[in-house]
Formats: sequence, structure tokens, C-alpha cells
Amino acid sequence: MVDGFRSKRRLGPAFVSLFALAVGCAKPGPSPEEQARADEKRNRELQEEIAAAHLPYQKAAEAFLTATGSGDFESAYGLLAASYTNMVSKEAFVERAKTNKNLAKALSVKVLGTRTQAGTTHARCVVGELGLWEITFLNPAGGPRIAGITIGGMPALPGPS
Repeated sequence: MVDGFRSKRRLGPAFVSLFALAVGCAKPGPSPEEQARADEKRNRELQEEIAAAHLPYQKAAEAFLTATGSGDFESAYGLLAASYTNMVSKEAFVERAKTNKNLAKALSVKVLGTRTQAGTTHARCVVGELGLWEITFLNPAGGPRIAGITIGGMPALPGPS
């Protein structure tokens, strides 16, 4: 029993030495500065990816507002989705768009977020000093086309007669 006791006793210091060696060899995590840089880089890449995904919708909305703002309603009508132009004639669109003061000048568009389902994208946007708009786009092969604009819960585009 004395021999067995001594064997167990000798195992203790050996085990402690082995444990200390294993812990000492373990790779530490990144320093707080390294982690902050990695997080910042990941955030920057994510923001760039989001901006790139929003860009086609921003460009389509700005092109539409530039056209209506300069009185080029024919070009503006050409930027609308077929689902809209199938219901509203160009003449009806031009007649009503001319009197809509929200469409009277070119404004910057900042897309805050989008959600897409079944080929339709709803974009929440800040439009110049006019505030929050929701613009609905269809996504045909040629790029986004505007199917509807809502400002404060009210439709901004003329509806069918």
C-alpha cells in the first residue's frame, strides 16, 4: 500500500506539470485591439455589401425623380413597372404627376432597407427633405422598375381611373 500511495503521489506532480505545459501552449485569443480591428473590418465589409445591394433601387428612384422634377414625364413613365403601366395610361400618369408637388424636383434617395419576395422589392427610403417613403419595385431582367410609391401611407402615384 505504501508503494501504491507513492505511485499516486508521484503522479500528482507529473500531472500538474503536464497540465501547465498544455495550458501554456494553448493559443490565446486575439487582443482587444486585434478584435476591434477585425470587428471594424467585418462591419465595413457588411456595410459595403448592403450599399451595393441597395444601389440599383437608389438609382432607379433618383432617375424617376430627376425625370419628374425636370418635367420629362415620358422618361419617368418608362421607369415604371409593367404592373403599373398596364393599369394607368401615360396620359393619366402625366396629367396627375404634373400636379404632385412631391414629384416636382429631383431629390436624393437614401435606401434604409429592403425586403424582397416573389420578384417584388419594398424599399424604405429617405427622400430629400420629404422624409420616409416606401417605394415598391418589380425586378425584371433590365433592372428595377417602380410599381408604387407611398408617402405617409398615401399613394404618391396616380391610380387607375
